[in-house]
Amino acid sequence: MIGNERIKNMTQVITETVKYMWRSEKNRLFMVLTTALVLIYSFFLVPKISGEDEVDIEMLEREMTGNVVQFEEALDEGLIVPNVLTGTTAYDQWRRESVAQRELLTALKQGDVKRYIAIDYRPTTATEQEASGLEQFAFNILGYELEQPYQAVKNKAYHDEVEPLSFHIVHDRTSLQQIHLFLIGLGPVLLLLGLVFLISDVHVKDRSLQTQKIGVPMSWQKYTFTQALTAFSFVGIFYLFLFGLFFLVNGLLYGFGSFDLPIGSYDPNFEMGFLNQDNYQVESLGGFLLQTIPYLFLLGYLFTRLNTLLSLWTKQSVVTMVLGMFLILFQTLYYGSNSVELAKLDLSNFPQTYIDFGKVLTGRLEQHQLVAIPNLYTKGLIVLGITIFITEAFIYGSSKIITRQKFMS
Repeated sequence: MIGNERIKNMTQVITETVKYMWRSEKNRLFMVLTTALVLIYSFFLVPKISGEDEVDIEMLEREMTGNVVQFEEALDEGLIVPNVLTGTTAYDQWRRESVAQRELLTALKQGDVKRYIAIDYRPTTATEQEASGLEQFAFNILGYELEQPYQAVKNKAYHDEVEPLSFHIVHDRTSLQQIHLFLIGLGPVLLLLGLVFLISDVHVKDRSLQTQKIGVPMSWQKYTFTQALTAFSFVGIFYLFLFGLFFLVNGLLYGFGSFDLPIGSYDPNFEMGFLNQDNYQVESLGGFLLQTIPYLFLLGYLFTRLNTLLSLWTKQSVVTMVLGMFLILFQTLYYGSNSVELAKLDLSNFPQTYIDFGKVLTGRLEQHQLVAIPNLYTKGLIVLGITIFITEAFIYGSSKIITRQKFMS
């Protein structure tokens, strides 16, 4: 009977928390807007964001036609005497350019992706295309710029290992590749900010329903823990829905991708300098995504429990949300171009370092700091685990000081 009563009480708290989060106007607005943004991004922005050295076929055709006219005019005018300084003629230059352009254009029109990436020539216009405001905004949020230095080594892997190969794969447009770019960019920060926004009032709301909540036959610690875990699960399910929707819609438009596709990974071996080409390597997309799972869970749970702690002390949802967001963004205050320490302690000992876990998993954090950190992946999990333990201890102590009655008053 006692066990059944506990389950009933827990179910009641879970049900009430879910209903509140679902009916909350701010939560519904957030969920509708983020869902709309996912669809807008897939339908309208993904095809307009140029990949590394991506070629505009119409512009290439115009350039090729112009070069053909130029070298034919040079031939007619007899401008075929080599320049004393360069040893070449304008005719030779325009002709070679037009031949290279024709070869590239043929590969593009025939859909021969492997031939396309094997051709070294790219017109200057391939790197001069300007993006609109929304396209540039999406480009900055995702890790396009971080991934660009690895394009050459990825192209080699595409040519030798990937079959079938498409232009969408080469330009990182498939669903799994887009998720990867999101996670090495500002994605982790945005996910945590969204989490804090959605759950900031999950505890504080009880102050307006105190007559009902004081009577819940459950210990204060278990009650807040059940609320927090329910809120965390609610947001997790919503995020799974968003990623699933994006994976389906974007996959139908540009391809789903494969877990075997290569992604950029920096090897922090600084013996030959940090720009040594051997440091720019690739790893499997599936391996990267698998490694992100524990970080997503630990960080999400940590900030959920920090929300509980802040709620106990502030008793104000807005203050709790602002403080939670500050803790997420605090890393930007101590991350300079040469920052490796905080208060004379290595940055790898602080949990905020691992909020950008996409950079941690791909070696970009070590590249940024110019320091190789042994077992960084495992160390990050340990640091986050210890931080969660400390947070739980503070919550336990706080709940003893700020009892249910004090919190409701």
